Amino acid sequence: MKTYLRHRIYNVVDVKELIALEHLDFEGKYKNYREAHDFWELCYVEEGEVTLTVDAVKHTLFKNQLFVIAPNRQHSYFSKSGNKSRVFVVCFESFSHNLIPLADNLFSLKSAEATCIKQVINESTSTFMTNSDELLEVRSEALFGGQQALLLQLEYLLICLLRHLSSRQDSAVIFCNDENFHRELTDAIIRFLRENLSRHITLSDVCDKFSYSRSFICKVFKEQTGQTLTEYANRIKISEACRLLRETPLRISEISASLGFNEVKYFDSLFKKRTGSSPNVYRKEHKNGKNN
Repeated sequence: MKTYLRHRIYNVVDVKELIALEHLDFEGKYKNYREAHDFWELCYVEEGEVTLTVDAVKHTLFKNQLFVIAPNRQHSYFSKSGNKSRVFVVCFESFSHNLIPLADNLFSLKSAEATCIKQVINESTSTFMTNSDELLEVRSEALFGGQQALLLQLEYLLICLLRHLSSRQDSAVIFCNDENFHRELTDAIIRFLRENLSRHITLSDVCDKFSYSRSFICKVFKEQTGQTLTEYANRIKISEACRLLRETPLRISEISASLGFNEVKYFDSLFKKRTGSSPNVYRKEHKNGKNN
């Protein structure tokens, strides 16, 4: 008798709640008030051109382009005088870490993504209406399964956008894939640190590279390595300094500069703290064939 294996399906994107689904029609000059909220917002331009300002940064969106606004971002819309523009907005709540790289990204939609957003629009139009209190309300004549179909289409759209983002040449997007996500993220950060030994890499640099918050990066990295990001970065820099002292005739000041240290005095102090001897002593001991 054939044995069947059961596979648990892991949801990489999980939309918890829908908050708003609406069309914004901009006739002539239009500017809305600045707002911020604790949920995600997708802005898709169906027609015309709009300017979206997010945290004081302006983005011009054209037809068939979509922008992802992360929670708690200050944002507002503006349309030039004479422009006739139509924007579809989706607001939803999700706690999926995989969505973080999408924040503040502008997408020119590919064929599959454009089809998907149109399905979202069609399902939302036939399933929901906005009542007099500007809240979502299910239509009495909604099609069977409309809410679930809308949710599935929205989650699929988000997956398509993440795939789109990860396909970019300079992408550093890391996806959660169950238990090994934290390990994969930590390995990627370590590779980034090793590839940039000549630079002074800060926590902000790492957060910008991988699109995760400072608290999340610190927590995961410490759990996986037992060290803070700074401690680990300094450890591999001193390890490389030891190699350079053993294998090259470079002056200590040159080694210090090549490893991104601004002051030789600080480099000397850190080297002694980690190895027990100064760079000069380490080099002399190595030349004499001693192990340190």
